[in-house]
Amino acid sequence: MGKAKKPPPFEPPPPPPKSAVQICCVPWKTMDFMLEAQLPYLTVAACEEIIRGRHGDPIANLVLYRDDLAKENVLPAGSASTLENTTKIFYDYYPPLDPFKNRPTACEVYRQNPLLKTACEEAFDPPNPEGAWKAASELTVMGGVRTWSKTAEYDPHTMRLMEEAAAAAAAKAKAEADALAAKIAAEKAEAKRIADEKAAEKARKAAEKKAQEEQEAKEAAEAEAARLKKLEEEAMNDPVKRAELERKKAEAEAAQKKAEAEAALAALPKRSKGGAVGIFLGGTTKEYYGLDQCTPENPYLCIPVEKILAEITDKGKISDLYNSKDFIQSYAGDPKEILFCKDEDELYGDNGFIICLQDADKKHFMAHIAAGNGIPKPI
Repeated sequence: MGKAKKPPPFEPPPPPPKSAVQICCVPWKTMDFMLEAQLPYLTVAACEEIIRGRHGDPIANLVLYRDDLAKENVLPAGSASTLENTTKIFYDYYPPLDPFKNRPTACEVYRQNPLLKTACEEAFDPPNPEGAWKAASELTVMGGVRTWSKTAEYDPHTMRLMEEAAAAAAAKAKAEADALAAKIAAEKAEAKRIADEKAAEKARKAAEKKAQEEQEAKEAAEAEAARLKKLEEEAMNDPVKRAELERKKAEAEAAQKKAEAEAALAALPKRSKGGAVGIFLGGTTKEYYGLDQCTPENPYLCIPVEKILAEITDKGKISDLYNSKDFIQSYAGDPKEILFCKDEDELYGDNGFIICLQDADKKHFMAHIAAGNGIPKPI
């Protein structure tokens, strides 16, 4: 007997052919497209992913129908079930957001009804007559899924409601801000009113006190004048009483002058450091300006700025006041006269004289000396 012949090797049947499935968008027909795929490999989940890719955003409530929109033809969402023997798929979603920002583009898509081709690796498993063709990789769209446009985030009705809510919230916030601003303004106005009333009351009391003091001073002066007049009348024929009267008059006049000087001193502007400094003046300079006539009783003399500048211009650098030229030129007092004071006690150094370069210092020197307080101390 001869050997039995080996059967020929198993040849699997041809793989499933590619078929075109029409995918129809219910809300926007412009998004219709054709999908070419081997239907035994095309699952519901893969079809949903392609649809979402075309819309650009995950669309909510996506529902797929096989062949028509009958309820019994709804496909299970995200299912691994394949779409064999299917020629048309409908899909719907809610809210039906417009997937296009540019309507002419939508017309172009509708006119083309683009065809998306797919591919995947496949194998006959197991490799025997009991096997079947299966997808060995995920089904992918050749060239990728084109995103035609990004869908709007909200539908027009919802967007309008949101805009109205935002406008109402903004109006409420503005009203609250305006109310708060008005409240703060009212509180500030009330605080200012109270402060003004307190200031007015304080000013009124100060004015009353000043008027009372002036009245008392006037009455005291009138009483003193009457008393002196009476003493003068009594002293007409009495030398002793006449001398006493003259002494008291002199004391009263001196007290009045001192009081006036003290008041003037209290009202003076504040001094600044360096406003009055010691200065050396030669004999010729003192004689030229008359400063050699200064005495402890009358220790100062005010000299016009023009005269001093003329002397500096004439003598130049040999002038004792040359180094003080800039200060003298910028002197802002009125009248423009510089005060020079003899410094017998060397309060401002051993130069012998003091020059007041600021008007405030000049006024202080004059008021201090008039009040009998001598030369003010350096700052």
